[in-house]
Amino acid sequence: MSLRHAMTIAAAALALAPASAFAQGAGDDQYNDPFGDEESQEATPTPAAPAPAATATPAPATPSQATATPGGPQATATPGTGGPTLPYTGIDGWPIAIGGAFLLGSGLALRARLRESD
Repeated sequence: MSLRHAMTIAAAALALAPASAFAQGAGDDQYNDPFGDEESQEATPTPAAPAPAATATPAPATPSQATATPGGPQATATPGTGGPTLPYTGIDGWPIAIGGAFLLGSGLALRARLRESD
């Protein structure tokens, strides 16, 4: 066996050996609670001093105040009649479409140019 074959086999053995050593389960430590080992500390609320209640007498209603009467049609919020829409990602699509058209056109022009030179 030549030195070249021996080096190829050695390189393949080195490349394949750590593949099984580094393999782990898909979800070994993925969903562990980082605060799961700590004891739960319940905060005991300190009783606050009760605030003195303010005694206020309500003002008597006067007959001159206007009251709302439910008589006319009321405006209600109606949901849009359109179907579901895609979320706005914050990028305008026109520059991307123009760039794609430019790349497609330049590829077609290059192909046509190379076809003519044959």
